[in-house]
This record gives sequence, structure tokens and C-alpha cells, in this order.
Amino acid sequence: MGDTELVTIGRFARLTGLSIHALRHYDDVGLLTPAHTDPQTGYRRYGRDQIQVAHLIRELRWIDLPIDEIRQILANAGRGGPVLAGHRQRLHRQRGVLTTQINSVDRLLKKGFTMSAPLSGCRPVQIKIAVDDRAASIAFYQAAFDLRYDVTRHTDDADYSSFVFGDYGQDDFFLLHLLDDSADTDRPGPTTFGLMVDDVDTRHSGALAAGATEVVAPRDRQGMPRSSAVKDPSGNWIWLYQG
Repeated sequence: MGDTELVTIGRFARLTGLSIHALRHYDDVGLLTPAHTDPQTGYRRYGRDQIQVAHLIRELRWIDLPIDEIRQILANAGRGGPVLAGHRQRLHRQRGVLTTQINSVDRLLKKGFTMSAPLSGCRPVQIKIAVDDRAASIAFYQAAFDLRYDVTRHTDDADYSSFVFGDYGQDDFFLLHLLDDSADTDRPGPTTFGLMVDDVDTRHSGALAAGATEVVAPRDRQGMPRSSAVKDPSGNWIWLYQG
């Protein structure tokens, strides 16, 4: 095919691996306009110099890059790094959501389907605590108590994560949110809360090893389960109760 030869949309589709339907759509949205369109018949014809562009569009669509962002890359040849970097972050967030969904499917396959009784009245489902360093606090609670940190809200722009207890919709569901100075809503002051644990002495020692400060050593009190108290690195009190 010579440099000036124009080919039909069918042949161009075969040369580029794009479907005729896709080529028509890309023309309609102004992403890949044919070199010539017959004003009477509407037949589209493409030039040789458009094959490379079509290959790039096909590759970018394969990675699910939105058309508007492909248009940005085509308009700024060689400067598409920021667009691809942003898309990479978006794909990572989507992978996190898919992982959570797969885990939920695995749970249903393992435990079967349960029909919980309709909620009557209300019950607490979350607590928010203030921390000085969010990343360090996440690492502390994971190391000290083996808590599960997971995505609890997904948007196109960001993911929002918390420590998750149980499964949504079940009686054991509860969220523990960590808020630092970047929080733009309802960031509390220092907080006191309690955790029921499998072994107070072991969890207490683990919390100290992870960076907590001892406040109350493990003890037995009349009318109460064995308990202790520590402060996390941000000064929040954590009571531990024997389960």
C-alpha cells in the first residue's frame, strides 16, 4: 500500500485489528477521523499514516484507558506519562476492589448463604480515632492485633479504607477508622475504646512490642473479665478484654 493510497474501512480494520464498529465509533467521537469520507455515500477511507495511530489506540483501549485520556495522549505525543501513571493507580484501586469481591465470594462458598434477621432498632457499627501518623498507625494495629485493613468505599478517584471486623450486613460487622490531620470532617480528639481478644496477656505483650505504652498491666477484677490497657503511639487508650 503506497503512502497516498486510501483503503476501505474493512481493510483498515484488518490491518489494525480494530473492528469496523470501533472505527466508526472512534470517528464519531473524534478520536480517529478517516482521511476521507464520501459526502454522498458516507464511506470511510483511511491512509497508511493512520495505521500506527490505530495500533496505539488499540493498545491503550486494551488496558481500558478511557477515550478522553487517549485523546490527551494523542494530542501530546511523547508526554503521556502522567496520564498512564494516573491510570495505573486507578487499576490498582480496581484490583483492590476485585480482591475484596473475590474474598466475599470465597466466604459465601465456604460458609454458604445466610439470611440474617432484619435489623430492628439500631446498633453501633463504627468508631473513629485520631492518629498522628496514619501509615504508622495502620502498621501498629496490624502488628499489635492482627486487624484486617481493607477498602470500605470505592470511588473513581480514590479508595477509602478502614479496619474491618466481620462482614457487612452481618451481626459482627464493625469499622475502625483512623483519621489524621488530613481528615476534613469529624476528626475526634484522643479516644478510649475496648477490644475483646483471644488472650489478654499475649495481645498486651504484642501491643507493647509493636510500640504501645502500658497503662494497666493485665489483671483480674471482680465481676469483670481479665483486662489490661495500653496507649497507641498517638495516645489513644485501648482496653483489652479476655474473650
